[in-house]
Amino acid sequence: MPSIRSFSMNVAAVFGALLIPVAAQAHHSFAPHFDNKKPVSISGKVTAFEARNPHSYLHLKAVDENGRTEEYVCESHGYTQLGRIGITPAVLKVGTEVRIEGSRSRNDAHRCFFTEIYFPDGRVLHVNENPARPATQAVRSDITGTWLLAPRVGRGTSDPQPMMAFLTAAGKTAVDHYDPFKDDPAFRCDPVAVRRVWGAPGTPLSITREKDRVILRHEWMDVKRIVRLDQREHPKNGVRTSLGHSIGHFEGDTLVIETANFSAGVLNQYVEQPGQPTRGLLHSAALTSVEKVHLDAAKQQLVVEVTLKDPEFFTRDFEPWTTEYNPSDLKIEPFTCSPEGVDGTLKK
Repeated sequence: MPSIRSFSMNVAAVFGALLIPVAAQAHHSFAPHFDNKKPVSISGKVTAFEARNPHSYLHLKAVDENGRTEEYVCESHGYTQLGRIGITPAVLKVGTEVRIEGSRSRNDAHRCFFTEIYFPDGRVLHVNENPARPATQAVRSDITGTWLLAPRVGRGTSDPQPMMAFLTAAGKTAVDHYDPFKDDPAFRCDPVAVRRVWGAPGTPLSITREKDRVILRHEWMDVKRIVRLDQREHPKNGVRTSLGHSIGHFEGDTLVIETANFSAGVLNQYVEQPGQPTRGLLHSAALTSVEKVHLDAAKQQLVVEVTLKDPEFFTRDFEPWTTEYNPSDLKIEPFTCSPEGVDGTLKK
């Protein structure tokens, strides 16, 4: 990584910088939008910092390799995640001199995803720094409390999806009509899907029990899910949403959540497969899910297993998807999502 002594480096060195690690914690898929094989190192002055969710945008004026002053717009995580590690409007005021490193946009030489910010006084801020502190509560004895997605090597949001090989004719038609660069539900501030909500990195979730219901709150997209323990069936003519209607029961210490009444939607916004264009994995309104949530007391981790079924769009059921969460004392902040255009600008 370049030394802070090279702070005066400008964008003439964009393609000569060291390889920057992929921003694996990005809220939308990284790979379709940015190229980690084209690292950038840009020195300039801040002209604006849009601190918002689900993504923040840093605007810089910098001199390019031809001596022209250009404006660069570089995306990163949402403001709640960045704010916890000190990347705030207060430290990125207009006129502040910085050097950023990251990965170039696949579509625009003046856009990037920034992963590090260097200041003239030697400070360095890394966007993927873990904001979580060890939870101050006593040892967890059940699933209640606040949790944060545990780091996992190789976790991505646009990995190949085996279920693309098991689409029905209706499923293939839906996939063919989906353009991930225009139709991503997150652009509309839709939380996307149950599995996507569980997989949101860098933002905490909480689980509470209130008599005949369990309440799941996720900072991501301000999601609040109510799991009704006193119901055994879903309303036949109930409202359909991307997160459906949930009923549940306990099997020992494991909370079993059964969800139906989904609206047709998207399971994975971006799917990368060798030799094929970026697509998405969609589901029909026939989708149902079963989530099993339990505490691994020995590891002090929350473990969530999600199994999906959709006989209208798939010829077989999904394999269970499992992920883990660490205890956290982070406070869930308002997400207050801002609808975005495909180029990262606010939708008017």
